[in-house]
Amino acid sequence: MRFPTVLIACCLLVRAFGQCDTTDLPCSENGWYLSPHGTIRVLVIFAEIDYDKNPSGDPADPNAEHWRKGELPRWKDDLFEPFPTVTPKAMVTKYYHDISLGQFTVLGDYVDRIVTIKESTHSGLNNAMTLSRAAVEEANGFGALRTAHHLGVADFDLWKRGGKPGLPKAEGPDDPHSYDHVMVILRNSSLGHGRGSTDPGSPGELFGYQSDTESRFGGMNALPFEILKHEFNHLLLGGNNFHSGGGNAAQFQSYFIPLQGGWSMMGASSSSLLTCSGWDRDRLGWRAPDALFRVNARNQDGRTINSDIDPVEGDTGIFVLRDFVTSGDALRIRLPYLEKGAFPQWIWVENHQTHAHNGSPTDRFHWEDTGNPCIEPAAPGLYMQVQVDRDDKTGRDIYGGDADYLHPLTACGHFDLRLSTDTLKWSCPFGGTTVAYVESKDMENPLTGNCEQELPVYDRDHNHRLDRGEHFIPNAAIRGGRVHDNAIFFGRTEQAFTLDGVRKLGMGTNPSSANVLTLVSAGGRARYQGALPDDRVVHLNGISIELIDMDDEGHAHIRVRNDDTRIDQDRRWCGDSIVLAPIRGHSGYALELAAGRRITFDRSLTPTRVDQPETVAGTTYFSDPTRFVVLPGARVRLEEKAKWVLENGSEVHLMPGAHLELDTGAEIIERSGSHFIVHEGAEVVRREKQKRGCHLFGKRKDQRDQ
Repeated sequence: MRFPTVLIACCLLVRAFGQCDTTDLPCSENGWYLSPHGTIRVLVIFAEIDYDKNPSGDPADPNAEHWRKGELPRWKDDLFEPFPTVTPKAMVTKYYHDISLGQFTVLGDYVDRIVTIKESTHSGLNNAMTLSRAAVEEANGFGALRTAHHLGVADFDLWKRGGKPGLPKAEGPDDPHSYDHVMVILRNSSLGHGRGSTDPGSPGELFGYQSDTESRFGGMNALPFEILKHEFNHLLLGGNNFHSGGGNAAQFQSYFIPLQGGWSMMGASSSSLLTCSGWDRDRLGWRAPDALFRVNARNQDGRTINSDIDPVEGDTGIFVLRDFVTSGDALRIRLPYLEKGAFPQWIWVENHQTHAHNGSPTDRFHWEDTGNPCIEPAAPGLYMQVQVDRDDKTGRDIYGGDADYLHPLTACGHFDLRLSTDTLKWSCPFGGTTVAYVESKDMENPLTGNCEQELPVYDRDHNHRLDRGEHFIPNAAIRGGRVHDNAIFFGRTEQAFTLDGVRKLGMGTNPSSANVLTLVSAGGRARYQGALPDDRVVHLNGISIELIDMDDEGHAHIRVRNDDTRIDQDRRWCGDSIVLAPIRGHSGYALELAAGRRITFDRSLTPTRVDQPETVAGTTYFSDPTRFVVLPGARVRLEEKAKWVLENGSEVHLMPGAHLELDTGAEIIERSGSHFIVHEGAEVVRREKQKRGCHLFGKRKDQRDQ
């Protein structure tokens, strides 16, 4: 592994930490409309609607234990700390303290009485912005600002108004004062529960003063944490094109065909973990005090090292990651061989020790704190995501790009998933019904399949086009004939990489260390029609990431290699185009299939495009037949009795200069219109045990350039 010298470290410090030293060039570490550094205090208004014109329209139980009619909610003091503390306990304040590594303090206080909005007095209460304006108008009837902790307007004016996206935000009060952020939370409005919005601007003059930014949320069932932090995080990160980690919606243009789950600051009701991601911290410049680089880890001697690495360029070896939430340690691994002009990709590796070990209330699976026995707990281990694009932190276009730029890699594998006809009447965790999906070993698809933390799409309306809204939730699974009903999409134990379970990600594992396919699309239409900058080719690589130890302190010891090309498990590979570069593997081969093992090349049942389906023998595909290309210079070996099986129109191309060795009993099997094509200048060698030396295969009669 390459370790930077002291001189290089100094240069990297200037590059990593000095890149926002500008007054006119936007930088993400300055935040979108609010600064993600320093201290801000939020003014909260709790409100309810008096349905005096239409009493039957009231959506909430007036006697709900968490928030009764005419009262403030029971959790009013669980939102924000009013004053700074070393160890905050209020949920939102602690959340920002934890994810920012102590660099962003979000305080708050609330108007000390409930605001009542009469239906007969205000029109348009189905509109979110109208709701917040009505709440402010009614609050003004109290005469003067009175908060639970006796704070004044100046206590909510710590930043000057007019902050521009990506530009430095000025600390200090405005003249006249302006609240930095006013938040309205409603007990029984059209927002229901878990809905809301935010924007730069003011809901109107409140006790004589405007505000810089505002938000409004429905809190009908509980403290609306997921939507509250999601919307507030918009003001730090960017607009709707920053939806990710379980916070996206079907209508927004995204990098992937299905909606993505996972975890990030922009996660919400569809997240697994509710904490931040390594990408979030890097984007906002949240680093630990001992951090020396943009992304940081330790070596085995405990020294801080650069962990933003490119293994193909030699960044390999053993990296030590402390708990991600408390230390900020992470690995970011650049994926190689992508075409020039294609979206770049990286794998993020984080060591989450989870709530039981680090005390962070959001470092656990979404519904884990309900105590429902159907929910599996998050396991201490490695959690991985692929970052697509979104690497520029400085420049005029840093708030561009598309949604769902983070793709989870679940240790339990990626598959061609399909809905069953089995409807469960009491679904985990809250009842209701769900339709189970089928996950079977013979339908594994590590390169283009769905994982359990995304929403698989299918042509539900039979219009021969896939819209992101045509999805099912992988909530309950049928595996081996048994139903597993445990809110799988929101996280299950086996999704983490652990010492006792799956501990390795590599070329021959499920999922794979290869790049993922992208298709920027919305409404069933692909923006680039499958051309660049979309990644439409799966490039296999020799990179592997293996958890080799988890010590008593919860530190993960991880080996990163660039020559791990031996495949010792049966695999099914699907992809419109899969390419094998001339990788120099540990034994000299770009791909080495172990004795008796099989790789099946098959057509993906998981969509890789959103239109132009093709029906073959009664099966409809939103994908092309798999095409596997061995590039010039690549050496491949199939050991004794190993097999390549080509199914459903698949093609394997051995390009000029490529080399394939077949040990005794090794076979290439073509089925269902599939073809193994040896191009002129390629070499296929059969090695027989009983004979000395080897001999070359004759060329196929149907050779053709593709």
